[in-house]
Amino acid sequence: MITSWRDDPRQATHPLFNENALKLGLFGLNAGTQAMTLAPGQYVAEWDRCGEIVGIADRLGLEAMVSLVSWGAKPELEPFAWATGLGALHRNPAFISTMHVQLNHPTFVAKASATVQAVTHGRFALNIVAGTNPDTFRAFGAPMEDHETRYAHAAEFLELLKRLWTEDEPFEFAGRFYQLSKAISLPKPPFGLPPIMNAGTSDRGRHFAAKYADLVFTHVESDMDDARVQLAALKELARREYQRDVQVWTHGYAVIRDTQPEAEAFLQYYAVDHADTARVARWVKTLGENAQSQSAADKWKVSRNWAAGGGVELVGTADHVARKLAALSRAGLDGILLKSIEPEAMLERFGREVLPRLEQAGLRKPAKPAVHT
Repeated sequence: MITSWRDDPRQATHPLFNENALKLGLFGLNAGTQAMTLAPGQYVAEWDRCGEIVGIADRLGLEAMVSLVSWGAKPELEPFAWATGLGALHRNPAFISTMHVQLNHPTFVAKASATVQAVTHGRFALNIVAGTNPDTFRAFGAPMEDHETRYAHAAEFLELLKRLWTEDEPFEFAGRFYQLSKAISLPKPPFGLPPIMNAGTSDRGRHFAAKYADLVFTHVESDMDDARVQLAALKELARREYQRDVQVWTHGYAVIRDTQPEAEAFLQYYAVDHADTARVARWVKTLGENAQSQSAADKWKVSRNWAAGGGVELVGTADHVARKLAALSRAGLDGILLKSIEPEAMLERFGREVLPRLEQAGLRKPAKPAVHT
């Protein structure tokens, strides 16, 4: 029997399980925009400004606010505290805390998650990261495990976490990575267990996400026919191997202007003219996207994409952006997280010009007025 998020009892409280065909969110507000740019005036993570931006997204009906965490040399608000504070202030979107398995003990995560789940009345989710960037681990003086070990560690982490979330009596746990005596976590998460998000691009990573995640996060192919095949394959993997029906999400950078040339000129300004080329080069090397087989043109496209923010390019007029989002939805995408170096202006334009087009296309229902108490 296939277990499906479409029948999930958490639909009553959790926006990630609502009826909108294409769900929307913001990515990385707690840590800046993730764009690798030196452009003056770009968004920098600050508590008050972050709260104001989430307020705009709340009024527009966006479903998800997803944090990032790198422990690097830039302003970055800690994801659990960030989700708790904003979840208490804004009553509609889901807040998703990102955490590295090897740097957070399951006993802590169990209690922190239950706390945010209680504060948000069930609008919390957990983004599990098995490990990608060695710099993150160096900040803790910790080695980064090899690829297979990282996923074995993450699987044991989730096994233990779910027991802490659900078992009422203290228990013993003797695993490869964790040894606990009289383990217990109280209170239990109210409103059901927090959904799990996970990104995996390798074969091992895709299987891990298909088995454990409610929301599988991936980089979508730029060609729409390739994207359709990619998204269908991910969902089929989860159904065939693990009897699960999962959502698939991605991310993208949004630049919306009156004309295509205006939008492309702004992209050129921050992602080419002011690109943080040293940071881009380090990140591309970390991801292994600097293959010698790539042409100079392909290497430039990869570098510009990450300088712009990474993911799907949503650059152009409102009509162009809406059509691309509709095409992604038809290809099988369930949700997308938006990024911008000017998030207030982007959201204002997105709400005024793009959302009505998505509603007219039947991909979203009009946002209900935000409820604040």
